[in-house]
Amino acid sequence: MNNSFIATESISLEMETIDNSVRFREKEAELIQIIEAIETVAQSKEWAVLKEKLWDGVVDSLMKQRNVEVEKKPLNGPLIHSINGQLVWAKKFLNISDLANIYKLELQNIRSKLNAA
Repeated sequence: MNNSFIATESISLEMETIDNSVRFREKEAELIQIIEAIETVAQSKEWAVLKEKLWDGVVDSLMKQRNVEVEKKPLNGPLIHSINGQLVWAKKFLNISDLANIYKLELQNIRSKLNAA
């Protein structure tokens, strides 16, 4: 590819600096709202009821279901992969304090980018 026209046309090759601070500030505000909401829900009586009545045992149930499917012959790969996906989702989102920590880490990352800018 011949790029000699760049030199002859005197086209600037310098990169423009993009200010992402506005976008980072918006993301920071959004993350703060999410974290506060998660922490409020985690401390509520309603969450305790839902956790006890609906969510406790979901991870164990999925693990048992996966183990049963793994032992079957022939293996049903798509079903096992589906159960694994559900298991990952359940482990990530059913422990609400861990979910808050995920967003707190993202918030720290955004703040470090803001401080570096």
